[in-house]
Amino acid sequence: MLNVVVIGGGFGGLKFLQRARSSKIQFTLIDKQNHHLFQPLLYQVATAVLSPANIAFPIRRMFKNFKNVKVILDEATDINREEKTVTISNGEKIKYDQLVVSTGSKHSYFGNDDWSEYSNGLKGINDALQIRERLLRAFEKAENEKDIDKRNKYLNFVVVGGGPTGVEMAGSIAEIAYKNMKEEFRNFKSSDANVYLIEATEKILPMYSERLSGKAEKYLVDFGVEVRTNEKVIKIENDLVVTDKESIQTDNVIWAAGNEASPIIKKLKTKTDSEGRAIVDPDCSIKEDGNVFVIGDAANYKDKNNNSLPGIAPVAIQQGKYLAKIIKNKILKQDRKPFRYYDKGMMATVGRYKAIGKIGKIEVSGFIAWLFWSAIHILYLIGYRSKILVVIEWIFSYLFNKKGTRLIYREPT
Repeated sequence: MLNVVVIGGGFGGLKFLQRARSSKIQFTLIDKQNHHLFQPLLYQVATAVLSPANIAFPIRRMFKNFKNVKVILDEATDINREEKTVTISNGEKIKYDQLVVSTGSKHSYFGNDDWSEYSNGLKGINDALQIRERLLRAFEKAENEKDIDKRNKYLNFVVVGGGPTGVEMAGSIAEIAYKNMKEEFRNFKSSDANVYLIEATEKILPMYSERLSGKAEKYLVDFGVEVRTNEKVIKIENDLVVTDKESIQTDNVIWAAGNEASPIIKKLKTKTDSEGRAIVDPDCSIKEDGNVFVIGDAANYKDKNNNSLPGIAPVAIQQGKYLAKIIKNKILKQDRKPFRYYDKGMMATVGRYKAIGKIGKIEVSGFIAWLFWSAIHILYLIGYRSKILVVIEWIFSYLFNKKGTRLIYREPT
């Protein structure tokens, strides 16, 4: 029986298994988490709109009725293409006939890894919970601080990076600071808070048109966010963010400016780009081996115009479907039709009732875009229970201005 090993239970890896699992193939899924995480809504966990259980689904439950799918909770640490083995952290080697690598990406500080000590990225549930508690604790510290300068440090929130994650985080933090916590504190006013979004390039959300990017910036400004474009962060240290224009005293820095591929890609010994992504052939396999595939954020796939596909969920999902057909039908490399990505549009939320998006050639913004954004995210969530719970939480949050329970339950680190 053909043995297929899948590294990573993200959008690409899971969609591949969901489409291929009914075949007479033995599958082994390796993931260091026991759940699939719906990352597009992770920022809502970080800002106390949703709980982790709303956007995470147990992987084993998805495949409990498929005896040919084995799930291993562990981390892949090495890949040997000559031996056709994947080594996991306990030293065990797992044999494969074909390999699918869908490991996603991690934070990149562009060579300034020491900045991670003073900032938080947003990639997993632990990241979201750390950000949430740090945000909530900042308000409590400000409430107990009599020194105005020190108090301001706790009430300054800096988001670095004007991509979708940075924009979503900035808008949500502003909503917490200026609306949800209004009149809850006695030592300061909600207007004392400052939310900064810093972007090194000339506009936020650079993947969108000038018009939509401008709309998003206007929405953020209306929410109370200070948007700073053409401003580069040059240093992050304890209680301080230094840009090429100013220094900001802050105890709250969220990093959303850069990503790089998982280190396991280096073990493939194939050509990579500047972000560490494997440069793959038209069939999503690496040049050196037609039985090793890389998809999603871990891959640099060039479209027919020689542009790299974006690292977004729809790309990974479509690549997973594409690979399922190849592997189920045992199509040889020379007979494989190239993968083609069908761009159904992009959407980004900015804050309460505000979003921007492009559907085909049509650009939408404002409340209509927000409705589209909401419907699409509900559609892609795994599990009816998760869909219902998220809808309920959104009703309370957006219609009644009641955020989720803002609990601080862990000791500060």
